[in-house]
Order: sequence, then C-alpha cells, then structure tokens
Amino acid sequence: MSAGSSSSPREALSPKTHPCRVQDVRRLTQDSVLVTLDPAGALETFRHKPGQRITFCLDLQDRTCFRSYNLVNHSGGLPQVAVKKVTRGGAAEHFNDIVRIGDVLNVMPPEGTLYPDSIDLKSHHLILFAAGSGITPVYSIARHALRARPDHHVTLFYANSSTRDIMFAKELEELAHSSRLEVYHILGDGGTGEDASSGRIDGHRVAKLMDQYGKVDLPEYAFISGPSGFMNAVESGLIETSRSIPYRRYSFANQPYVHPRDVGVDQLTSRLHIHSGGEPRLIKDAPRHLTILEAADQAGLDMPADCRSGICHRCKAKLVQGRTVSKPARAGGKILDKGWILCCQERPASPRIDVEFP
Repeated sequence: MSAGSSSSPREALSPKTHPCRVQDVRRLTQDSVLVTLDPAGALETFRHKPGQRITFCLDLQDRTCFRSYNLVNHSGGLPQVAVKKVTRGGAAEHFNDIVRIGDVLNVMPPEGTLYPDSIDLKSHHLILFAAGSGITPVYSIARHALRARPDHHVTLFYANSSTRDIMFAKELEELAHSSRLEVYHILGDGGTGEDASSGRIDGHRVAKLMDQYGKVDLPEYAFISGPSGFMNAVESGLIETSRSIPYRRYSFANQPYVHPRDVGVDQLTSRLHIHSGGEPRLIKDAPRHLTILEAADQAGLDMPADCRSGICHRCKAKLVQGRTVSKPARAGGKILDKGWILCCQERPASPRIDVEFP
C-alpha cells in the first residue's frame, strides 16, 4: 500500500501570475462560495488535470499573501474555485466577504500531481473520502473519472457536521444519477437518520465501509482530502482492510508558495545550497524574509555582488532547485533567461533552494 502527496516538489522560478477577472461569485453554503474566473487570452494556460490547484496573490487589509485552491471546473472551461471560510481575517474570508464580480485577481497557472495518469489506462474503482472543504479536489476527480472512461466507477464518502455544510450538494445529487457513481453522506449531527452514516469517521468504520462497498473485481484506488485527523482515521481504516488499496492524501496545509509579507514568514527558513567556484556551501536555516544574497551576507559567505539592487547582475545564478519569490521589479530591468535569478532580488519560498553561479 502506498501513500502519495497532493503534489511533488518541482523546479520553479518566481511565480508568474495572470490577471483574471471575477466573472461570477455564487454562494454554495452560508460560509462557502464558488468563484468563476475569466483569464481572457490566458485561458489555455489554465487547462488542468483533476485535483490540481491554482495560487492567488492576494492583497488583504494587513498583508499580501499567496493562497492555493483547487480547480473544480471541467478542464478547458473557465477556472472555478470553491472557498470555505474557516478563519477570520484570512484569504478565505476575503473570498467569501470581499471579492465581487468584476474584480481582477492575480493568479498562477495550475499545478500538482494528485491524480496519476495511469489510472485512466484501464477501468478502476475510485474510492473518495472527503470532509468539509476537502471535497474540492475529489469532486474534480469524480467529474473527471466519469468523463475519462465509460467503465470507471466512483464511490464518494463525504463527511460534514450537518446538511447545511455540504458543499456542491445539488451538483453531487445530479452526479449521483449516474449508475457509476455512489455518494454517501456522513453527518456529525445524525441528520441522515442512520447509524452507519452518523457521527465521526474512525478507522474501524472505514474498514467496514471498504468491505461493504468495495469492488474487488476492479483495481481500486483511494483519495483522501480533509483535516489531518480525518485523513489519519481514513488511512488507518484503509490499512485495516482485508485487501491492499493504494491511496493518496491531499493536504490544504501544504501551500506551494509563501509570500515574504505573509504572517509568520519571518519565522520560516529554508536550506540554502550555494554552488560557486566548484565549492558547495550550505546555509541550514536561511530566513525566508531575506533575499538569498542577504541570507548569505548574514551567514558570512562571500558572494559576487556590487549594487544589491538588480542593476549590476553580478549575483546572477541558475536556480537548480526550489521556488523563490521576487522583490518588486525595477523599471527597465534586464530580462533574465529562463532558469536564472538575481540573488539580490529573490527570497526563498520552498524548504530547499539550490543556486549555482556560472
């Protein structure tokens, strides 16, 4: 049995955003909305695979931040994200209470590798577990599976506190008209009226559900999305079953980018590997609120640089691994070749950064 992550680390330069106009904002529940975006000429850039997400650069009242949300539209359609309000003052509240039709948001293209392409090579039984807003990646997977092959079968177990909290309630009901999709709601308040679908999910219950609703005549693959406690319980139940079921987990906590002005970023660090003159050097805890050059200065490393303002280009280096975030661009600055950065202008934005000087 194997567990996979929602996305694998990839080499990336400073995140590039596209302006997207908010075409529609539709309320799903009292504390969640469906936001439709129009990227105009960049629409092709937003074609996506099931379970992928896009990242917004948002200007909140007290800071600028990056936040990622799953795409829930069919690939090729206008990008849509569903956002549930979970805390006050954050990005989710911004989407629910502030964002309006006509607003223009800066958005990065889709990324993530939650759904293996190999699944669509033959018929599968996809078993989806979601809790709360964890429905968004698996909702995308369910819609894709029904379109990808006429012999895929999907079983969705969706946990919520009550019927009022069910996101995409109408859409899931319509999807369930297909003979190849079954949807089972599990409500904490006992709203279904059945013991089997009331209360909290635990490992023993998951194992029983697998024995009851599994399809042993098809290869099975499971996806889990929701709070960590929920995912841990489902994972223990899958391990407890009488057969081996491969699965992947999706965690909203693993945001792909961190903005240098976001709350708490001054407490974050990265492992910074610098290769210069054939000599590798390591800064174990490079602060993410400093540029790469500033972190090297702080660590006492001698780095090639004259101006520290993006003009001389002596600190130009190849970004071998990791993500960085740019300082505001200077007017008239030179454009670097793809894969190259100025260390005086870039801040770490991933756990590990590797840069190599020519």
